[in-house]
Amino acid sequence: MGGFVAWLESTALSRGIVHYRWIWPVCEIIHFFGLTLVIGIAGFFDLRLMGFMKRVPVSAARDLMPLAMAGFLMNLTTGATFFIGTPHQYVGNVAWWAKVFCLVLAGLNAMFFETGVGARTMNLGAGDDAPRSAKIAGAVSLASWLGVLYWGRMLPFIGNAF
Repeated sequence: MGGFVAWLESTALSRGIVHYRWIWPVCEIIHFFGLTLVIGIAGFFDLRLMGFMKRVPVSAARDLMPLAMAGFLMNLTTGATFFIGTPHQYVGNVAWWAKVFCLVLAGLNAMFFETGVGARTMNLGAGDDAPRSAKIAGAVSLASWLGVLYWGRMLPFIGNAF
């Protein structure tokens, strides 16, 4: 991994991200907005699946998911920018690996949901209870995204601090 990190840090893109001091704070703001969309909307949907807010039809909560995807793309872009700028601060940091694990878990859970129980939940109206498998998928999703949030905040405090 060290060779890749050294190569990445030697690229013009990496040097530019570090050199132009405005890039990092702008990316932090965009990253925060993106995370707010993802956690807020996915969390709302997950809580509905888990049995909270049953007055809301699942399809109504689902209608907000394109905004969550926009937030995820914001985070993916800015997260890649952070990594490209200072990869050595990430690859040796256990908090980053835990965050990546939570992201992968959230993605796998979403694939499970979309290819399985998801279709059965879209017709749930107000007051309807989601199937147990949907409740589990919602709980795993919520825990995964909260893990992403937690481990992301721990990056400066665990391992080789920034």
